[in-house]
Amino acid sequence: MKISIIGIGRVGSSTAFAIVNKALVEELVLIDMNKNLAEGEALDLLHASSFHKRTVIRAGDYEDITGSNIIIITAGAAQKPGETRLDLVLKNAKIIQEISQNIKKYAPNSIVINITNPVDVMSYVAWKTTGFESNRVIGTGTILDTARLRALIGYNCGISPMSIHAYIIGEHGDSELAVWSSAMIGGVPITNFCEDCPFEQKCNLQLEEIFEEVKNSAYKIIEKKGATNYGIASATAALAEAIIKNEGRVFTPSVLVDNVYIGYPAIINKDGIERIVNISLNEEENEKFEVSKNIIKEYIEKINI
Repeated sequence: MKISIIGIGRVGSSTAFAIVNKALVEELVLIDMNKNLAEGEALDLLHASSFHKRTVIRAGDYEDITGSNIIIITAGAAQKPGETRLDLVLKNAKIIQEISQNIKKYAPNSIVINITNPVDVMSYVAWKTTGFESNRVIGTGTILDTARLRALIGYNCGISPMSIHAYIIGEHGDSELAVWSSAMIGGVPITNFCEDCPFEQKCNLQLEEIFEEVKNSAYKIIEKKGATNYGIASATAALAEAIIKNEGRVFTPSVLVDNVYIGYPAIINKDGIERIVNISLNEEENEKFEVSKNIIKEYIEKINI
């Protein structure tokens, strides 16, 4: 099993480390415009592999992605404080097009995972440029947003996030939405769960406040440390693991819906996207989802790809 990562900044290097920790591959190739950076990270990770599964870790050029099962794209301009993900669209479209052309040339049978923001628009660019089947081009979408939502609900309720089934869907950005109508804790609708809370000191769970915290998490982290990297690296490694191990696991990646890439529940297996999971949305949620979809479409039109 071979994974190549294109772009070895904070996100790329953190993703590589997460993959090494999960012992997922026999070979890991790191590619960056700054060859010295890629070589340094490869050497550092190679030393770390002494404590994990034996892995060949090396820096390379585009030719070295040949034979990759999965290619992860993290290259692109980083989001700056006060800048939205969609502000990055014109900066990063050209970068993703060039990378995708090389993927098509050297690794035509690979599955592509795109992290580069705005992730929905850039995943669409990668899909159109490679010409791959849409199930083989996947954006990280709202996987991290969903994880953040479950983590915060779990913290407030004093239970494991693994027992929470709640989704963030839509654009990975300001127009995303929480699907409260189908959110459950241990199989119980979340509103019912809170009503039956046994604690004398109830948490007074404010769902919309939690959602706002989730939606603004990236801005807060970027303001404090300059970038988000560990959360998205963990999300990407989990997505890659689901592909490699053919897990049939449900995530909310950026997938093709109505000719636009957008965060939505989907089953992940060895072929990438096995199928989309059509969850029920109430009228308000459906309206918000359509708004989010249209925002992404507007930016795709600006690229004119």
